[in-house]
This record gives sequence, C-alpha cells and structure tokens, in this order.
Amino acid sequence: MTNTKDNHLPTIVYVEDNDGDTLLLEEALRANGHKSELLVIDKGDAALRYFQVKETAKDVPPPHCILLDNYLPVVQGIDLLKFIRGARAFDNTPVYLFAEMSRYTDALSGGLTSEKSFIIKPSNWAGFLQLADHIMRSAEITMHEGTHGKPEIQAPPNLTEA
Repeated sequence: MTNTKDNHLPTIVYVEDNDGDTLLLEEALRANGHKSELLVIDKGDAALRYFQVKETAKDVPPPHCILLDNYLPVVQGIDLLKFIRGARAFDNTPVYLFAEMSRYTDALSGGLTSEKSFIIKPSNWAGFLQLADHIMRSAEITMHEGTHGKPEIQAPPNLTEA
C-alpha cells in the first residue's frame, strides 16, 4: 500500500481481496510515474464501514477515485457501488467496478451508474499499466476540475489486451 502525507496527491481507494492484483496496480502506478495515495481495503464489509464514515465526515474530502473488485468477502462490489452512488458525499467521485456490465442492467436502468463504471479486470501487465493511467486520469480530473453528473470517464476498450 502506498501511503504519503502529501495532501496534494490524488487519493485512490482500491477495494480488492487479491494481494497479487493489488501489487500489480501499485507497481503499474509506480512504473507509469504516478504519485498518489493508494488506500487498499481487502474486505467488502470493511470498505462499507469506510464509506459510511467518509459519508458522515463532512470535514474530510472523499477520495478522488474508487476502484472496486466485484467479488469480495461478505459485501460484494456491486453493493458497495449502490451505497456509494446513494451517498451524496460521493456524487463527484468516479467509481469503477470490475464486473461485466451485462450482469447489472438494473443498476444501469435505474440510473444508479453509467456504462463507464464497468471495467473488465486486466489479465496482463499491459492492462494494469493502462488501468493505472485510467484511474489517475479520473482522479486528476476530479481533483483539479471537479465533475458534473456521472464523473466516470470512458476506459480504453483494450484494457485487457496485450
């Protein structure tokens, strides 16, 4: 986990229970020269508590980007996405879920999220490098320009290709 005291760095929350994927994202961020505060939470229920506290902490800004694995212990990523999108504190925070969009048409049709929120998890190093660039671009837009409406930006279509 990357931690820093520099308040001028984008904060990215990564909810992931696979240590290998966490390490790949950390290394990809570093390899691409990105400086960020990466907070890794490895269980869905712990992530839910974190987001509940963040929602009520009015003097602490939300993260600049959230990345969720869908298959987590106790609380699934889609349930976290539903909570986050129902909490006004995260209205301007881009949230990405490693899941197939076709499985969650209810979330899309209900206006909970956009197609841009769904990303297929990279299966190789090149994909993780692209993912690192994508989430940093989202975080930096949020940090410097703010967002209006659905804050997610379109992921590259070849995120999982070599």
